[in-house]
Amino acid sequence: MLLYIIYIIISPLLYLLVHISRLISPKIHQHLLYERKLIKDVKNRIKEINHKKIILFHATSAGEFEQIKPILNKIDKSKFFIIQSFTSPTIYAKEKNNLLFDISCYHPYDFIWSSYLFFKAINPHTYIITRHDVWPTHMIVCQLLKIPCYYINANIHKNSIWSYRLLKSFSQKILSKFQVIFVPSIRIKNLLINIIGNSTHIEVSGDSRFDQIIERKEKNNKNLLPVLYDKTKNIIFGSYDSFDESLILKSLKENFPNGDVDLNKRDTGIILVPHEINHQAINRLIEKLKNQYMTPSILSNPSHTKSQVIIIDKVGILADLYKYAKLAYVGSGFTTGVHSVIEPAVYGCTIGYGPKFELLDEAKEMFESDMSHVLKSKKDLIDFINLINNPNRLYSKNKVINYTIESAGASSKIIKRIGL
Repeated sequence: MLLYIIYIIISPLLYLLVHISRLISPKIHQHLLYERKLIKDVKNRIKEINHKKIILFHATSAGEFEQIKPILNKIDKSKFFIIQSFTSPTIYAKEKNNLLFDISCYHPYDFIWSSYLFFKAINPHTYIITRHDVWPTHMIVCQLLKIPCYYINANIHKNSIWSYRLLKSFSQKILSKFQVIFVPSIRIKNLLINIIGNSTHIEVSGDSRFDQIIERKEKNNKNLLPVLYDKTKNIIFGSYDSFDESLILKSLKENFPNGDVDLNKRDTGIILVPHEINHQAINRLIEKLKNQYMTPSILSNPSHTKSQVIIIDKVGILADLYKYAKLAYVGSGFTTGVHSVIEPAVYGCTIGYGPKFELLDEAKEMFESDMSHVLKSKKDLIDFINLINNPNRLYSKNKVINYTIESAGASSKIIKRIGL
């Protein structure tokens, strides 16, 4: 625990740095500005409840909240008062009035004083964390206050900070403070056993994200794109970053050298969904596409309704857009790590992504089960795009869909085990 003692000693300096960073980060500024007020609102609401047990869920981001949704859907609200905490102001602003919980607030940063005051004020019956956001001080404070903690959808991988050899003793102490750690697969369970040293509180439940994407698919009956895309064979590039964009443009040029003419001749549509919506970047992308003889339209301003290239400038709909595609390239696999591969899988897309997929257990499982392509170069992406012209080389749609269906059910297992 020497590392943690050092961490506590330098906490005042880190606290100062966080407050300095609010001058350049609107998100941190927003979080710090409203954190205390929102926690005070939660305290006041708690005074109004009588017999209900308080359950605190935490999600740092939109993706993590999506994983919690199917669990929240199944909880009996007459027995439990549900508090949902967020780290990101973006997801808080979007979901703060969601009826899946009773009230929401910002989760304090990992400082001993703010953590103690937060958990002491709320005093939840149960604290539930999902995916990545495990912080040592929060765990230690919960143990001091005798608050049971559960870790669901635990995404511990070989490159995770918890796996570092120098941090093994520290990782053991922090991760052992959970009542139960729910993991998606045997693979992650075995990795955790190597870190913790035993398996007494590690249970394979599956990943609740499968429940969420199936539920979302069942409700996906909106017409999101022009009618043209109901008739074309579509390739979607989802949640891609700037590194991906360069590869995508070069690969499209190789496959469709005459731009719109080739797309029309091959009856192919291109759906571009950047991870970050930046209007300057989108304008640059439009110019680059025009230089490749493609005339793109923008979702928010579809001036070219017959265009077979569309740029999506709206957040939160990517998971629903996969229903239009036969081929799905999932971005960020060359940089920070590939994003969700099960969102396109639920629609039976043939899926490709970059070589950095260690973060996602399902990306590894799909590749090893011959249900996805790992692309390591521009040539690989060119070949992947060319699959649209070779339907016999596309992976079985039913096999990929069945994988998502067979992987569902984690939400009910988790709720039953925790006693919610």
